[in-house]
Amino acid sequence: MEVKINILNRGIKLSKQILDACGGDRLAGRILYNRGFKDPRTIRQMLCEGFYQPTRPEEFPDMEKAVRRINKAIDKGEKICVYGDYDVDGVTGVVTIVECLNTFTDSVIYHVPDRFTEGYGMNENVVRKLKQRRVSLIITCDCGISNVKEITIAKELGMDVILTDHHSVPDELPPADVILNPKLLDKEHRARNICGCAMAYFLCMALLESRGIGERAFEFLDLVALSTVADVVSLSDENRHLLKKALPVLFNTERLGLRMLLDLVGGNGKVDNEEDIAFGVAPRINAAGRMKTACIPVELFLCKEESKARDMVKEIDLLNMERKKVQQEIIEQANELVETQKKNKTVLVLFGEHWHHGIIGIAAGRICEVYKKPAILLSAKGDGDTLVGSARSIEEIDIYKLLDECSDKLAKFGGHPQAAGLSLDRKNLEDFTSKIESIAESRYHIKDIITVNVDMEFPISDITDDFYERIRALGPYGEGFEAPCLYARDVRVISDRRTEKDHHIMVLEDAAGGRISAVKWFGPAKSLEKKNFDIVYKVGRNKYNKEMNLQLIIEYMIEGSQKPKRMFDGNIVDERGAGIGNIEKRYPGAQLFYEGPKSMCKLNSTVDRYSIKECREIVFVSPPVNTAIFREIIALANPVTIVLNFSILPDYALEGFILSLLGIIKHVIKHQDGRGSIREISLKLCAEESIVRAALKFLKGSGMIDYSLSKDDQSLFIFKGEGPSGENLFAIKQNLSNALMEKKAYLQFILDAKLERFIEYLK
Repeated sequence: MEVKINILNRGIKLSKQILDACGGDRLAGRILYNRGFKDPRTIRQMLCEGFYQPTRPEEFPDMEKAVRRINKAIDKGEKICVYGDYDVDGVTGVVTIVECLNTFTDSVIYHVPDRFTEGYGMNENVVRKLKQRRVSLIITCDCGISNVKEITIAKELGMDVILTDHHSVPDELPPADVILNPKLLDKEHRARNICGCAMAYFLCMALLESRGIGERAFEFLDLVALSTVADVVSLSDENRHLLKKALPVLFNTERLGLRMLLDLVGGNGKVDNEEDIAFGVAPRINAAGRMKTACIPVELFLCKEESKARDMVKEIDLLNMERKKVQQEIIEQANELVETQKKNKTVLVLFGEHWHHGIIGIAAGRICEVYKKPAILLSAKGDGDTLVGSARSIEEIDIYKLLDECSDKLAKFGGHPQAAGLSLDRKNLEDFTSKIESIAESRYHIKDIITVNVDMEFPISDITDDFYERIRALGPYGEGFEAPCLYARDVRVISDRRTEKDHHIMVLEDAAGGRISAVKWFGPAKSLEKKNFDIVYKVGRNKYNKEMNLQLIIEYMIEGSQKPKRMFDGNIVDERGAGIGNIEKRYPGAQLFYEGPKSMCKLNSTVDRYSIKECREIVFVSPPVNTAIFREIIALANPVTIVLNFSILPDYALEGFILSLLGIIKHVIKHQDGRGSIREISLKLCAEESIVRAALKFLKGSGMIDYSLSKDDQSLFIFKGEGPSGENLFAIKQNLSNALMEKKAYLQFILDAKLERFIEYLK
């Protein structure tokens, strides 16, 4: 696939009015201009909150009527049910309204639907049961606008309904007493595209103001921030204003359960940006609804007891681990189907009998991303005769229109141009597949050229902390206001470490000699080391690095001509066998590299592979775990002098290694609630992550521990073992022993190797 770079608005000179609105910052002006913001007044509103006029609750039609009905229910002690949805937006909306109502009444219950037995939206049987429970007022959030039948039944049963939703308004509106939906505002209204939780927030603000405590609405902004990011709404106008105001509230939330979830996602660092929310927090909340029930995160966010909240956070994380495993299995099976049967099809229709209904949408998105084609993943329901599916598409192909043209083969479908859901009878699968493939083939030609829009050309040697902070100051970023995408020419990969998932952890260098770490997710299954590329990238910070150093996130790499160049041209000093003695005095300005147990190293200050910085001298107190890590460390440090000391050595004997691991596990269970990471354990043992996994498997097989491991983010929960696992313990032990024997051989080699061999590694 050929990549064509398009530098947006190249050659356009920014007007004085735009630059003045940006305070003279040309970088800010260029980024805003590239996103279509060319009106100085709008730019001032985006950059300075004082120029923006926030939306008031009374701007929504019938808000006053809704508040009157709720106040009546509160004053008369009526039973109120808050009816939500099973995704982040629905969960946060439920919590917002329930918590607000709990301020005034004890007669509040909630309902979030079961994804598998009820499906999306309101359910007739549930509505009837609410009547049996003496509910007289239903308040929906993030649902209801399409539930004409269910709300009609609620009214026939004598219940009132206040509907809050944000989805598109159908031709026929349900007979709710009040409908609060931003889509009922004028098309140009600044709040027209808010999420469901934000609509609930405005209702609560109006209710609180009617009772003289409007300032309390501030307490729900953490939930508004979470849902605004998770629901991928356009970050302009009111959404941008709300998120900018709400993100600091979220990052410093006092909500017990949410705070614990943020701590879990942050690990050693702190959740402090939209990406952490989108890719760390939101998927865990959604995993509960996908794998079990959305009641878990609702209860977590309402919880006031620390022990209960901790247990729910653990459960949510375990469900997310399971979701990732199931998701990966589906993706691998779907990839196999594409490679063996569908490679030449324009639209990829894939069926797996037992694929998880709650996961196939995510998997479809990944298949679409990998193959740059629309993907429709289908699986069978419990009755065996009905197939349900999720579709994801590329920008060039309207998948909703394709499904509409095949509607005679479908039971139902819905969605929009890039994402849709569908169901059909099994007997129609072959005809549906044939028809949609034929239509797509005749109408669309998927080009072998991708045009990538970038904000500007920017060399990596010019990237600084100040540059990054200027970019972050323009945030928040998200849908409709994406983070800046930059372009750099002739960048050399001087170090490349591939993970098991083909993520590439690299160190890059440009012609000016600037070096920076970078990551390419899901790259090729081969090393990129010593090759030159033009790159498209975004700038972030390395969350696994103690210093939170800058790191590039590589979007595209276009290979160029190779230009031989050495990675290291300095001196290597051999101090092996000299002991640790006066090492700090002999090399006072050096970085001291050490990975292993803290108890083994008494030096005042050391660095590991994640906290290394550029320096003139680096002393290896302990050996690097392997030659790839050695290259990575030198590439990042870019030293003039390397000192090989290796005075503190890891214990790779089977018994010693297991004892060290058990000590770490004891600490994790006692001080970290059993929550640990493969990455941290590997640093303390000075061993590859694969060996740590093998050792954990051995301990589990012997019955000493049990654990649940996520292969993607490498986090794990460790529990007390309940006896041998029944696996072939001899084989597991033998595999571990063989791996440790190889480590012992490597250790002996680097202790004995001549300096020339180290120089060879660093070419």
